[in-house]
Amino acid sequence: MNLDFFALASIAFLSSFGHCYGMCGGFVLAYTQLSKQIKLPFFLLIFSYHISRILAYVCLGVLFALFGSLIAPSEFLKGIMYFIIGNFMILLALALIFKGKLLAFLEKSLIFDSLIKKNISKLIQKKSFASTLLLGFLNGFVPCGLVYFYIAFGMSTQDLYLSALVMLIFGLSTLPALMFFSYFSKIVNERFQKLASLASYGLILCYGLYFSYLGFIFTR
Repeated sequence: MNLDFFALASIAFLSSFGHCYGMCGGFVLAYTQLSKQIKLPFFLLIFSYHISRILAYVCLGVLFALFGSLIAPSEFLKGIMYFIIGNFMILLALALIFKGKLLAFLEKSLIFDSLIKKNISKLIQKKSFASTLLLGFLNGFVPCGLVYFYIAFGMSTQDLYLSALVMLIFGLSTLPALMFFSYFSKIVNERFQKLASLASYGLILCYGLYFSYLGFIFTR
């Protein structure tokens, strides 16, 4: 499991300089500008924002681990769950690598667009510490292929604590790149972003194949 934690941290850290910049960079930049109008230390605000975002990931991890334990009480059903998760990871990895309509479809959410997106727009205008925390928490629900991968991995553990830990590792591993977005976005070139992202997507593909294999073994 220690190897898994290292791999999970590597996937998140490497992809944070590419995919995460595209998904969350806009939110961070917008909030960075508005935070200058809040009479609190900038570091405290931006740190609180991201800790709240990570808390949302942990909540998702707990929720889906519980769901995973309920739908797969037997070894056979666990095998089916592994196989579905594995194939989903493979599909997700290919979508992340090749982009296009498939990724756009996977990262589109009617619930996010109709409910959460509206609240994010309102919270950005409030310019308070409380709105900072809520904004960060809602940012954790932005439809994202990488979040889906970690949710699927956490769900496969069928353990609330392990799943929460998986999501915590994901959040903390993206923290450096997103905390210092304005700095890293200037010094990290596009070639590095592409190579780092491809490496992380390759690891997701490997995990997809591994879980599919586990599914096959458990259902034999």
